[in-house]
Amino acid sequence: MLTKPADSTVMTCVRAASLAGFEELVRAQGGDPAAILRACGLVPDDLADPERYLPSHAVALAIEEAACVLGVHDFGLRLCAQQGVETLGLLGLVIQSAPTVREGMMQGGKYVHFHNPTLSYRTFMAPDEGLECVEVLSRLPSHAHMPQGTEICVAYMCRLIHVLSEGALRPAAIHLRHAPVGTSAQYRRHLGQLPRFGSSFDGIAIDPLAWRQPMPRHNRLLQQFVERFLLGAAPGRDTSVTEQVRNALANLVRMGMADLPSAARALSQHPRTLQRRLQAEGAAFEELRDTARKTWVAQLLAQPELSLGHIAQLLGYSDQAVLTRACQRWFGQSPRQLRRGPWEA
Repeated sequence: MLTKPADSTVMTCVRAASLAGFEELVRAQGGDPAAILRACGLVPDDLADPERYLPSHAVALAIEEAACVLGVHDFGLRLCAQQGVETLGLLGLVIQSAPTVREGMMQGGKYVHFHNPTLSYRTFMAPDEGLECVEVLSRLPSHAHMPQGTEICVAYMCRLIHVLSEGALRPAAIHLRHAPVGTSAQYRRHLGQLPRFGSSFDGIAIDPLAWRQPMPRHNRLLQQFVERFLLGAAPGRDTSVTEQVRNALANLVRMGMADLPSAARALSQHPRTLQRRLQAEGAAFEELRDTARKTWVAQLLAQPELSLGHIAQLLGYSDQAVLTRACQRWFGQSPRQLRRGPWEA
C-alpha cells in the first residue's frame, strides 16, 4: 500500500496546479476557458495561484466539461502532456530525491495528499504475468463517470517513470476500467501503447526488478529541482544562511517536511552545520519554521473552501485544537475569529 486513504469528508480540495495549462489548451482548441470554469463553479482567478486549493469535484468536472464541450476526446491526455514534474511542486522534489524509480513512486504516493487529497495508490503483484502493478484510487463519488481525470492520473504515472528513468523504463501494460473515449492512435501517441480497457483496475504494470534499479543521475536532478523550487534560484554570494533557510521553509512547510534534516538536505549541508551557521547569524531554526507556518496559515485561512480540519492536516497537526492554540499564539485569535474579520498576518 502506497498511501493511507484520508477522510474524504475533510480532504475535499486539490491544488490549483492540477489545472496548469488548462486555459491555454482550451483556447488552442477554440474554446472559452472562462465559460467552462464558470459552468463548473470556478473562475479564471482561481487558477492564478498554483498553491491555492480548489474543490476537487469542480476541478475534475472542468476537465470532463472541456472534453465534452470541445469534442476533444483526448483532452485529459493533452492536458497531462503539458504538465511537467514541476506541476507537483514540492511533491516533485520528494519523488526525484529517491534512489530508485520505485521508491520515487512510493514517496509520491505517500505525500500525494498534499497535491490531491482525493487520490491514493496501492501496489500488488499480478500473479499470472509476474508484473508489479500500481493502482490509482479516487475518493470522488463520481470518479467512475470521469474518464478524463482517470486518464490524467494514469498518464502522469507513465510520465514520472519516463522522467525518473531518463527514458529507460516504460510500463509493460496500462490498465483502465473504462471503455476507450479516444481513438487508438490518440492513446498510442500519448501513452506509447494501447491500454487494456475494461480492466479490473486503473493503473500500470511494470517489471518488478527494472524499476528497482538506481535512478541515473538522480542527485543532479534533485539539485536542479532544489534550486528552482526551494531557493527560487541559485543563492548569490551575499545571500545569508538565514535567508536561504527562510526561503526553503516557505516551501518545505507545505509538504509537512519543515524539519531541520529536510532543510539541511535542501541546502546541501549537514544539520549540525546548518544550525551552527544560523546561530552565528543570530537566528534559530525553530523560530524560522514557526514564521513559515504562520505565513502559510494566513494563506490557508483566506481560502474559505478549506475546512479547519483540512488546514490542521496540511500543517501536520494531530488535531484541530493544535491549530487553534497556534493561531491564538500567533494572532491572538482563534481560526474562526480570524475568518470572520479583517486581521494582519
